[in-house]
Amino acid sequence: MKLGALAGAIASGVTAQGAFAANARAGRLTGANLSGGTDNLTFSLQLDEPVDFKVFTLDAPDRVVIDLINTSMAGKLKQGAHDRAPLKGIRYAAREDGRLRVVLDMQEQVSAKGSMKASGSGNTLSVTMKPTGKGSTGSANKPEPRKKPAGKQSPTKSSSGSEKPVTSEPSRGKFIVVIDPGHGGKDPGAIGPSGTREKDVVLQVARKLKSRIDKEKGMQAILTRDSDKFIPLRDRMDLAHKHKADLFISVHADANPSSRVSGSSVYILSENGASSEAARLLAESENSYEVRFGNRSLSNTSSKVASILLDLSQNAMMDRSLNLAKGVLGELTKVNNPLRRRVESARFVVLRSPDIPSMLVETAFISNPTEEKRLRTADYQQKLASAMFQGVKRYQLAYADEGRMNT
Repeated sequence: MKLGALAGAIASGVTAQGAFAANARAGRLTGANLSGGTDNLTFSLQLDEPVDFKVFTLDAPDRVVIDLINTSMAGKLKQGAHDRAPLKGIRYAAREDGRLRVVLDMQEQVSAKGSMKASGSGNTLSVTMKPTGKGSTGSANKPEPRKKPAGKQSPTKSSSGSEKPVTSEPSRGKFIVVIDPGHGGKDPGAIGPSGTREKDVVLQVARKLKSRIDKEKGMQAILTRDSDKFIPLRDRMDLAHKHKADLFISVHADANPSSRVSGSSVYILSENGASSEAARLLAESENSYEVRFGNRSLSNTSSKVASILLDLSQNAMMDRSLNLAKGVLGELTKVNNPLRRRVESARFVVLRSPDIPSMLVETAFISNPTEEKRLRTADYQQKLASAMFQGVKRYQLAYADEGRMNT
């Protein structure tokens, strides 16, 4: 990787963890993300070991350089341009001396400081960058002036004009489950032959699941909506990130042109195509509500999702999502014969949270007269909620010792 001539470059803001010893502990970079805003941007790198590191800045052009000693990459870093002022690009290269160098191209001069802390079963190197106010030292294109923060918006409206979820702040140290009752407001979801609306029954199931989780010591549930509100898919994801959720569960009721089709099913995210044609069609149907009822294009990306630069933990998250989904599907089998006895996957927009294990549960077919009738009863709703809770609890116990995955 060409970093330009270092001769004459000004280095500042040097930070290191320990000495650069030849026998420094070997580590792997397993994940990374951005957080914060233009005045205080933090680049967090997840590592499996507390490796030695060095952080410094260079000018003409302005850069922040992060050297990870005796460190290898466990995946691929999303290189190239990044629209996250004052950051404008990311590069990296593995050096012959075993050093992994990550370079952040900046729009202007910044100060940079790094700190390593234990995080769950791993470690997080946080590099905080703040503009010095001296502008750019060598950029051909001057950065756009940073906008002043906008005035406070109404607490009931999001930037897209839709209603924001109303929820309470979770207690620190608890296992947080964000439950997303599908659809809502102007989006009724599927409608059964007797007029039952999906948005109504899944809200009832979600409330019962929340109640059961809240009764469990050390666990707390947050609803993306607790009334008949329309909330864009990406706002639901943002809420999960805001509360540093350990799990995200989207609750739905399926529909099919044939009234004879019945059963529960569970889905996780796939970015490599759907596991079946039925899964693909379902994802297209669920995602279409964002375009038909929302105020955003599916091509837009939420600020949190856009901040995920390196999803080296994606495989681990997918494994966790699959384990969660398998457990829940197994419990649902005791309540309602499953449509399929395996977990399916497809490109569900609402599940695109790389750092939070997520699943979508189709509780039953609202288009089936028998299942529609059951879905309307409090007893059946409770059975579905209890089954999902048992799967969640099993997952929570399995991963309790590994700590929270979010940073």
